[in-house]
Amino acid sequence: MEKLTLNIDGHKTGIEIGRGLLGTLPAKLAPGTIYLVDENVLRIYGSFFAGKPCISIPQGETQKTLGFVQDIYRQMVEFEADRTSFLVGVGGGLVTDVAGFVASTFMRGIKFGFVSTTLLGQVDASIGGKNGVNLDGYKNMIGIINQPEFVLCDLDLLGSLQKEEMVSGFAEVIKYGAIRDAHLFSFLESNYKQVLEQDKLSLQKVVAQSASIKVGIVESDVNENGDRKLLNFGHTLGHAIEKLTGMLHGNAVAIGMVLSGRLSVNMGFLKAGEADRLENLIKQSGLPVSTELTPETIFETLLKDKKRAGNSMHFILLKSLGDAFVQRMDLETLKGAINDLY
Repeated sequence: MEKLTLNIDGHKTGIEIGRGLLGTLPAKLAPGTIYLVDENVLRIYGSFFAGKPCISIPQGETQKTLGFVQDIYRQMVEFEADRTSFLVGVGGGLVTDVAGFVASTFMRGIKFGFVSTTLLGQVDASIGGKNGVNLDGYKNMIGIINQPEFVLCDLDLLGSLQKEEMVSGFAEVIKYGAIRDAHLFSFLESNYKQVLEQDKLSLQKVVAQSASIKVGIVESDVNENGDRKLLNFGHTLGHAIEKLTGMLHGNAVAIGMVLSGRLSVNMGFLKAGEADRLENLIKQSGLPVSTELTPETIFETLLKDKKRAGNSMHFILLKSLGDAFVQRMDLETLKGAINDLY
């Protein structure tokens, strides 16, 4: 088992990565705990949650709204939750995003923790304290940064994933290699099949390394004023593609990374061969590398992205694999750059 600690202003979040961790959860909790559980996890592991106050969370981004959060508040009131209650989110990124947001706002804030059950959640969504909901399909437009008490990344729970969900989550692993760790990227090139087939050693290695990279970045910039923006590599374009197509988050981010790699080449920052390596790994992993959306459609959706700042936007580009940087681009320049990709 791997253990990490995310330390934000003295608040320490313990992150555990290993197998059989769901069984250790009761020892971490006190009476009065309420569980927000992904409906699929609840179906498969129903015996574990028997007799516990549980709120089932349906799958799908359409559920991630303020209206749905209101329904959760009402169910918590029915469970007689108070300021001493504890909330545990058990599921993927949708569940942990919602659980963190609900806990941070219910009765002005109660403590919470996560059991992450998807690859995307274990390497990205459950770590860092970003909790929020969507607005009219735009990702995480309403949210808060607040840290959980613990994050359990139980690798055994990944066995419940459909293949396409595992592949989609792998896009976030590729992202960490691309922005911060050339050695990780090279390891993925040689071992992507083993990771996707959930080989024990390979899987734990990439989850632990990805989580460690995120912990380091978040500790240096919790409020996304600098380096934390690097985690958005592929996401600015990816979020637009995700909203317009409804495809899985990781699939949209994969296309966004390919386009961002090409943009880095076009602007003279990245060698073409490096962009080719990125695209090849994405393609070999079973992720998409292109979209039929027009650049005009993508750009119009970008204008409503939460990362926009007036007439400009911070965009993440690559100098090399493992070395990303933040480039502030005015919208007209960005529009022209996106057009040049097609």
